[in-house]
Amino acid sequence: MQDTGRGGRPKEPTLPKRVKVGAQMWDIKELSVTADPLLAEGNLGYTQDSRNIIVIDKDQSESKKKVTVWHELMHAARMTFDADDTKKLDYEGWEHHFIGVWENSLLMILRDNPKLTEWLLNDR
Repeated sequence: MQDTGRGGRPKEPTLPKRVKVGAQMWDIKELSVTADPLLAEGNLGYTQDSRNIIVIDKDQSESKKKVTVWHELMHAARMTFDADDTKKLDYEGWEHHFIGVWENSLLMILRDNPKLTEWLLNDR
């Protein structure tokens, strides 16, 4: 049964506050530029590996938030799954290295986080 809001209309999906990336849980925080000095430097978001936190600018448009969250989740996936030995690789080796990092990790993020996937794919 679909969750409904006022008037029986389906509720719009919302950005989850916590997502799973591999074996790790990451918190997603929406902050204003005035509340976070790193966002005040023109960043739309950032990923803090030491605390498993993704921070995004809460005042950007909904469609831009989705791109920003997805961008930051790619950082989280790289931090989780990549040993970063790419300095020794030629271009083809580098390309296949990163495709190998992304092919399973991004699909895993989408499958393990159905609320996130629903929010990302909602055309609002």
